[in-house]
Amino acid sequence: MTLPATNPLAERSHLPYQLPDFANLRPEHYREAFEAGMAEQLENLRALASDPEPATVENVLHAWERSGELLNRAYLPFASVLWADTNDEIDAIYADLAPKHAAHTDAIFLDRALFDRLTELATREAAGEVELDAEDSWLLGELLRQFNRSGVSLGEDDQQRLRALNQRLAELGTAFEKANREGRVAGAVVVTDRAELDGLTDAEVDGLAAEDGTWRIELVNTTQQPLMTKLHDRGLRKRLFEASVNRGLGGAHDTRQLIVDIARARAERAALLGYEHHAALVAESACAKTTDAVLALVAPLGPAAAAQARADADTLAAKLAENDPEATLEPWDWEYLAEIVRRERFAFEESDVEEFLDVNAVLEATYAAANELYGITFTHRTDLVGHTPDADVYEVHDADGTPVGLFVMDFWARPNKNGGAWMTNLVDGNHLTRQLPVVTNNCNYTRSTTTISWDGVITMFHEFGHALHGLFADSRYPSRAGTSTPGDFVEFPSQVNEHWAWTPGRVLPEEWITRLKDASRFNQGAGTLELMASTLLDQSWHTTPLGSLPTSGDEVEDFEARALASWGVGEALVPPRYRSTYFSHIWGGGYAAGYYGYKWSEVMDADAVAWFEENGGGTRENGDHFRRTLLAPGGSVDPLETYRSFRGRDPEVGPLLERLGLAD
Repeated sequence: MTLPATNPLAERSHLPYQLPDFANLRPEHYREAFEAGMAEQLENLRALASDPEPATVENVLHAWERSGELLNRAYLPFASVLWADTNDEIDAIYADLAPKHAAHTDAIFLDRALFDRLTELATREAAGEVELDAEDSWLLGELLRQFNRSGVSLGEDDQQRLRALNQRLAELGTAFEKANREGRVAGAVVVTDRAELDGLTDAEVDGLAAEDGTWRIELVNTTQQPLMTKLHDRGLRKRLFEASVNRGLGGAHDTRQLIVDIARARAERAALLGYEHHAALVAESACAKTTDAVLALVAPLGPAAAAQARADADTLAAKLAENDPEATLEPWDWEYLAEIVRRERFAFEESDVEEFLDVNAVLEATYAAANELYGITFTHRTDLVGHTPDADVYEVHDADGTPVGLFVMDFWARPNKNGGAWMTNLVDGNHLTRQLPVVTNNCNYTRSTTTISWDGVITMFHEFGHALHGLFADSRYPSRAGTSTPGDFVEFPSQVNEHWAWTPGRVLPEEWITRLKDASRFNQGAGTLELMASTLLDQSWHTTPLGSLPTSGDEVEDFEARALASWGVGEALVPPRYRSTYFSHIWGGGYAAGYYGYKWSEVMDADAVAWFEENGGGTRENGDHFRRTLLAPGGSVDPLETYRSFRGRDPEVGPLLERLGLAD
């Protein structure tokens, strides 16, 4: 089909930096563009495969990258709206699109003629008939590997089964995302007695007020809920905790059978492709390469963190006994008591620094850090509209005035917005199609309470690190630009950016930074344990053979308990950061068998921060080196090669062990 000229997606946007024309985009425009974009890409790729001319970089790799321009132009803004400002019509389009897009991807990567055309280019390069530079070679190699991992060599019957599995997985993933989001909203805790909210500020209480005279505490994605550090009422903390951990375990938003079906379909697909399990398929395309390498790094951290958490539990139980000798320490007490102990030991509590943590002031601090490191500046463009009316658009320039791209910031929580925080691309910066990047950050701060927590500060710097990775894209190919790196690498640059929040005077005065650093070392056992428990739970779901996986949703809780116990992380007082039933990273997102990437990336993060400290800190010279060698290449070459270009060697685990207090 031909896309009507009246559709704003029919051609590149005429707005600055080709920002999608959100003011005029309607749901039907996305639907039309998806249909036309998929058809156009398949037509372009058929022409690529049947081209009688000898294979060259231009008629194979360049043609490949240009083939899906319309589809990409539609999908990037649509995904940003879907996650940040959805509605029933957008949800319906996505439910319809997901299986069609899965089938579209299969039509490409199961096409033997396309694979043969790429192989021809590789053969000609090996024979010296054509020259490929580092970016060309990396793209070609990655495409060939993706074809093989996608089953191009399978027989017809197996390919048909693979197509069915991929389509089924797309449908299940969409259903999980919807059920999980709606379950989180429905799980909000309603409070009828204001006295139960003792411990919160008046502004925080007002921010929870509902129109019917009650107060409503919305759930966030994670198991632990932020307000549990402040609520004095133990009964309310228990209700809030139970609402969180029981999500998806029954009722209208039960996700148990969905995740069982997803895990089983992934296991069957992996076996069909010749892999031991889904985790092996994922690790092969990541930096880790093997599941053994993943587990060698992450498995020992869980029991070590559990041991520290058990020691801390004695401290917290003693604190609880001071007020209630008959009480038994429970998981809904943990963060509340940890905050009390932290305050007593380190003369620090977050309320002491609230005056510094206005959300706009923190955003300005992230800009200031980026300016100091990289020389870039940000100009608010009130004339431009982002992917949601709540978003603010900023134009980014280098120190010499050269345009870098656009940055779109969406601060605020909404019922139709996914929980958590994330970055997306609206336009992929690249040289092939001569486009500058347009990227977003999305958070879930409460509009009525503009003061955020210190965790919120770290989250903003983290997500802004992803934004910088996208903004500094200096790659030829759009599919390899910016954050288009393996999952166990992509978090690393953003974790490094967190470090600049700790610079004295950046967000907090030096006195408070010193206190906060001392205080942050307390409760590291629980913080590491909840992350590692989720990491190892992810590995359990995706390393278990098909025949040993649950078949019914009723088996999910037992599977989870046995998995956590087997890794030595089954501590009832410190549950996983995400339980199976609301683990959106692995069932609805792109982190299946890859959640370990946060900790894997942290090894590189700690090692990179050590390099900065060894070389004079956050200077402009050091920032430019980090930008040039590591951020700019994105996924256009082997990410570990970019790390070696930056550090001069492979990453080492020592700095992370020091950071976690586990060096001994």
